[in-house]
Amino acid sequence: MEKSEHHNLPATSLILCTRNRPKLVLECVRSVLLGDEVPTELIIVDDSNERNSDLQSLITERPCNIRYLWTRSIGLSRANNDGIAAAKHDILVFTQDDVLVAPRWFGIIVRALIDAGQHSVVTGQVLPGEPEMAGAFAPSTKSNTHGEVYRGRIGADVLYVQNMAIYRSAINRVGAFDQRLGPGTPFPGAEDNDFGHRLLEAECRILYEPRAVTYHRAWRPKNWRRA
Repeated sequence: MEKSEHHNLPATSLILCTRNRPKLVLECVRSVLLGDEVPTELIIVDDSNERNSDLQSLITERPCNIRYLWTRSIGLSRANNDGIAAAKHDILVFTQDDVLVAPRWFGIIVRALIDAGQHSVVTGQVLPGEPEMAGAFAPSTKSNTHGEVYRGRIGADVLYVQNMAIYRSAINRVGAFDQRLGPGTPFPGAEDNDFGHRLLEAECRILYEPRAVTYHRAWRPKNWRRA
């Protein structure tokens, strides 16, 4: 396999989707670039109303090619699919703009995927961040400290796309994200649940690796509703 410049990881693409959250996404990118290991390329898919000049001009001394894609389309599923189409490499890692990653996160999740094999998907801990205003909260969190392996029809939603690694071959096996689902659509959720269900139905495994830690920032006010 093609190797990256850092710690002998294979070549990887990290896909980061954002929409109209310029401060949050910049802080997410910085947390990625401060990690112990970094992706071969970081693809920022930006559906914002305006270009993010800070991200467009961002450079790093780390061995990571930053690619900024301003799409002006709407929908998280569509943005994820745009990132998949643009990615140059076969190991795909995903996070989102209101997430901060732990320093060891990237290396842990990539190596867990390599150990698991082509027909596996890896997800990890999504811990809630500290409230950034009174009453703020973070949805979609998971803090179990024990690893799990999921197969078949389990009747539960176990895949967290803001903390996920997958081979392109597994996506080819089940199809990409359903663009009718998720934020930015008339059905503003369940795109991750649908994707995980299709993977399990196709006899892929979903592995939960608790050492792969991200933090879902608690910026949403208590009366927030998904758009």
